[in-house]
Formats: sequence, C-alpha cells, structure tokens
Amino acid sequence: MENNVMNITENEFLSLIKKIFNGNFRTEEEESEAIDEFERISEHPSGGDLIFYPEDGIEDSPEGVLEVVKEWRTKNGKPGFKK
Repeated sequence: MENNVMNITENEFLSLIKKIFNGNFRTEEEESEAIDEFERISEHPSGGDLIFYPEDGIEDSPEGVLEVVKEWRTKNGKPGFKK
C-alpha cells in the first residue's frame, strides 16, 4: 500500500484499519508494520491510539477511526484520499 494519503482510496485505507482492528497478522512484526503504515498515512498526532484507545464520543470501529482521520486532515489543511 502506498504511504501517501493521496495515492490510496478511502476504501483501501479502511481495509487497513479493519485489518488492524481484527488483528489478522501472522507475527507481531506484521502488526507493527501495519500500525506504522496507518500512522504514516493518517499523519494524525494520536497515531495508533485512535484505534486502541479511542476518545470518549468517538465510534470505536474502523469507520469511526476513518471519520476522525478525515475530519482531522480537513481541519488541518491536509489533502484527502485519492478518488
């Protein structure tokens, strides 16, 4: 997967988030790499905590995490996902 938000679609990023939520990894290293990729793509200051420690009032789901990332990117003048 590309590590730039403008090179991946929203659905591709959602698939990555779902994979992390489901923990479908053969090794801890694979899981770590997926979390690192999430952090690189999202650029959100909370990083993986968005997934593992969601703030109160945030939907604890892949879709909820995606919405937080999209809202944060918009508020901070960051580009959106590839169409």
